[in-house]
Amino acid sequence: MRKLLVSAALASAMAMSAPATAGFFDFTLAPYVGASAGESTTDSCITGTCDDADTAWKIYGGLEVNEFISMEVGYVELGEVEYSAPTGTRGTHGMILQLVGSYALGPKFTLLGRGGMNILNTEVEGAVAGARGNEGDTDVSWSLGLGAQYNLTKSVGLRVEWERYFEVGDPDSTGEADIDLLTAGVVFKF
Repeated sequence: MRKLLVSAALASAMAMSAPATAGFFDFTLAPYVGASAGESTTDSCITGTCDDADTAWKIYGGLEVNEFISMEVGYVELGEVEYSAPTGTRGTHGMILQLVGSYALGPKFTLLGRGGMNILNTEVEGAVAGARGNEGDTDVSWSLGLGAQYNLTKSVGLRVEWERYFEVGDPDSTGEADIDLLTAGVVFKF
């Protein structure tokens, strides 16, 4: 009789917990693509004076694992910093690999949080940050970001996001800086 009571208690506990966890573990596996454009700024001029803001953009594709988590991969162009003393430029671009967390406030509005690993290439031309001539560095950089999405339909959404890419570049050859990216874009879900 005791085994029967324990079995009944376990079965009822499992039955009651299933609805609470069903939303998180429901795999939707819905793919999407998107494109965003905006402005990037670097946190400081590495040497001399500079124009630390430029046009930036990204394209990406993702897989919505469930209603809370998505995985994204894409390409980002973080723009170019122009230095005037000494003269030169420093540009960054590369591949993004990020996890995106989402929390729906309703059927139309969703909050986003993102973070991940990025493989970014930084190229310096001119006598900037100790570089003489042209130097480049491809390195892993981590990023975090926040944003929001307004869903026009079930398939089309508009996104606004802020992201920070940490310690981009090499401190010895290209200089190292944090880069902020502010974008607005569109997402198409299949």
